[in-house]
Amino acid sequence: MKISKLIVTPVATHDQPLLNSTGVHESYRERTIVQIETSDGYSGVGETHGGKASEAEANRDWIIGHDPRQMTQARLMWKGTPQGWSAVETAMLDAAAKEAGMPVCDYIGGRARDRVEWAAYLFYKFADENGQGEIANGAALDPESFVKQAEEFVERYGFKALKIKGGFFEPDVDIETFRLLRKRFPKQDGYEIRIDPNAVWTIETSIRVAKAIEEYEPQYLEDPTDSIADHAELKKHTDIPTASNMCVSAFSHVKPNAQLEGIDVILGDHHHWGGILAYKETGVLCRVLGWGLSGHSNNSLGVSQAAMLHACAATPELAYQPDTHYPWTDTDGDIIKGGKLQFTDGYMEVPDKPGLGVEIDEDLLAERHEALKRGAPSNRKEMILDIDPSAVPRDGSWTGYNFPNYAKPRW
Repeated sequence: MKISKLIVTPVATHDQPLLNSTGVHESYRERTIVQIETSDGYSGVGETHGGKASEAEANRDWIIGHDPRQMTQARLMWKGTPQGWSAVETAMLDAAAKEAGMPVCDYIGGRARDRVEWAAYLFYKFADENGQGEIANGAALDPESFVKQAEEFVERYGFKALKIKGGFFEPDVDIETFRLLRKRFPKQDGYEIRIDPNAVWTIETSIRVAKAIEEYEPQYLEDPTDSIADHAELKKHTDIPTASNMCVSAFSHVKPNAQLEGIDVILGDHHHWGGILAYKETGVLCRVLGWGLSGHSNNSLGVSQAAMLHACAATPELAYQPDTHYPWTDTDGDIIKGGKLQFTDGYMEVPDKPGLGVEIDEDLLAERHEALKRGAPSNRKEMILDIDPSAVPRDGSWTGYNFPNYAKPRW
């Protein structure tokens, strides 16, 4: 079994104007799709962050002719980032598992579960300009409308874990959102709530927020502040577990966290850590060190969602519902055949088909590639200026900016 063809396609899809600590999402988001074909007729596909096409191309000479079942050797030969490798590895696993007649999760050691439960990824946001989104096209610029967004996600997908993407407004707004969300979705009814301000709070603010929301029984605090040491200091003042995909997002971060004991829950990501097999290795580390394991999502299309599904299904140490950005992908915005993958009662079933269980729709892939070449319209500057006319872009980009009259870079 040898790889005979490598196709690398950068794509762009529509994204809603979601808000986080650095600004507003662009009107489109970029991804990189890697496809392989083998000499004996099998195919595989992987997906990763935008801007990674050049890495796969730089490794083309050895990828062509390589046996996709020889994963360890391929990982050692890779020249590039873990994010770039993750797409190539996923494509190789997809093809190899198809050749074996097994789903990927079974091919890499067997599944720990037949379905995976996910968390709703909720944002403050502007109203979508053209209403393309699958869900929550309206604005959510205050705690009350944020709760209405959560109601949409719970009603449509059945999620029982809810994540607040905080850090955009001042901390008291996030505290009020947490309070109202807990009032609407009680702990006794099985709902879990977590919050992630993307490390924008100081230690002092992190302590203040933790104290303010303790009574609402958070599942965990994700990246309230910006270092392992800061989280260790925070833990002296609260029993709320700390979680991270920013301070601990690579194998090199494991030893410092073990020494400082700052992060309790690792949000593993097969892109950041370097593949599905690396996610499983992260689970072993969490078991040995006594940490919890969850999952980080990053604007995925159906290929990455399927890869994350198999990674989580095959990792017994998974203890918390992984995040998923997938509902924010438009109903007709994916690149896989048969429409988007589906959630039922907050879960996604592991497919029984060999490989990842998804196939690329070549027409849709071509459409998304053309969208990338057209470029994103600069239509969100006005949204930002509506909140604060004195807002100033950082580095010439309106996705990252300062609000002189409304907010500060760190609280």
